[in-house]
Amino acid sequence: MAKAGLLRFLGDKNDHHPFLFEHNDSQYQPDRFLAKNMICGKADKYEYMDTISHGSYGTVYRAYDKRTGQIVALKEEFNGLSTSTLREIAILKSLPQHPAIVKFIEVVRDDWDRVFIVMEHVENDLARFMAVRRQSLCPNEVKCMMKQLLEGVKFLHQNGVMHRDLKPSNILINKKGELKICDFGLSCQFESESGSYSPQVVTLWYRAPELLAEVETYSTAIDMWSLGCIMAELLLKEVLFKGRTISGAPLLTELGFDLMKKLLEYDPTKRITAEAALNHGWFKELDASSGLTQGNST
Repeated sequence: MAKAGLLRFLGDKNDHHPFLFEHNDSQYQPDRFLAKNMICGKADKYEYMDTISHGSYGTVYRAYDKRTGQIVALKEEFNGLSTSTLREIAILKSLPQHPAIVKFIEVVRDDWDRVFIVMEHVENDLARFMAVRRQSLCPNEVKCMMKQLLEGVKFLHQNGVMHRDLKPSNILINKKGELKICDFGLSCQFESESGSYSPQVVTLWYRAPELLAEVETYSTAIDMWSLGCIMAELLLKEVLFKGRTISGAPLLTELGFDLMKKLLEYDPTKRITAEAALNHGWFKELDASSGLTQGNST
């Protein structure tokens, strides 16, 4: 089943991922790929604690490493070694560590051949954080969060990865207010700024206009649109394109509106990049001492 899934993965012309193989590897050698890149540790080194989340895709568990006592997250997808699982494992293994990207630890397999992705444990995700927080975020808190997200997305794009599903539930947040981008099941590697890919990516409310038009040629600009939607949601405490406008965003300065406008630029060729956004004047107003902690959520 794993081999068949990998062959289907390699056969998808819109989402072909050459970085899964070295130059001397053949895409017709799935066994070699699995032997080199899917060597799994044993799941019994981790002790189950509880379930973090459960959805249509699978389940994420909290566990601890019996050897070190470290708390980790174990992600299991119901479809096993599906396209998205292989995609996520390959991308996480290929990326250097970055503070705004969830840390990959290893892949493990249990006695029933279930495969788990082991990652650092982070206490919450941004969607749940916003749902339980009583008061709105102040502009400086939003700046701190957006700066971290832009740094993470800049890192991904510089390493040739489009996330393609940025949304609050795919962004983790710890007690220090540090954000970490996760869930790379829809991500892909790109070799040029614009290419031909599947348009069936990104959750609807965060989907760029070019994806809604179902074009197959798009670029990293789709991630920037998603960040614009997230920025508005952080300010409004509700999804932007459910109907409310951003005109009521609390205390958003002219520079803040300018950045949001550039993130939500309809023309993807004119949409601001992550690097340019980090250099935007809005962040020059940022007070580094006004960091965000989850302790502010009540």
